[in-house]
Amino acid sequence: MAALGSWGRILAAVLIIGVPALGCTRPPVPPAGPPPTVWRTPQETALHQALQEFYGSPYKPGGTDPSGVDCSGLVQAVFQRVGVALPRTVAQQFRQGQPVPRARLRFGDVVFFNRFCQARNYRLFRAGLLAPASAARVCHNGIYLGRGRFIHASRQGVYVSRLDAPVWQASFMGARRYLPP
Repeated sequence: MAALGSWGRILAAVLIIGVPALGCTRPPVPPAGPPPTVWRTPQETALHQALQEFYGSPYKPGGTDPSGVDCSGLVQAVFQRVGVALPRTVAQQFRQGQPVPRARLRFGDVVFFNRFCQARNYRLFRAGLLAPASAARVCHNGIYLGRGRFIHASRQGVYVSRLDAPVWQASFMGARRYLPP
């Protein structure tokens, strides 16, 4: 292998170990809450199945199905599949349901943010020059999965984020529960 040179050794390692060594792997299926044996209701099981259908879907403004979806469309479509009718927009969804303290979140609760409310001021917000509380309205949401994670649709498509990430902590506006206890 000494005659191969450094690029030859790298190529040989990739061929032996495989492409995942370069970080080119398909994202794993997200954890969607507690194991099925812990779910309390058939609605939670149905919600889990509906979420799996949407994971990885592309972003589409106004979209409401796995071929393309936005954040409130994801929430509306997933809950519709489990028999819960929700309005279409984030603000309308925020006005419905039972408010839930952050410390009491459970699988299926919907979390709301003001993260994307001020698209024109996005650079100022990221730079810390615009306070998150300056946008007192909600404009982004996702579904809490448990263990500090939530699934949502953004420009990158439908994926899982950590609720404790600084950007989500700073823009968290509240949570609502639509499923019965």
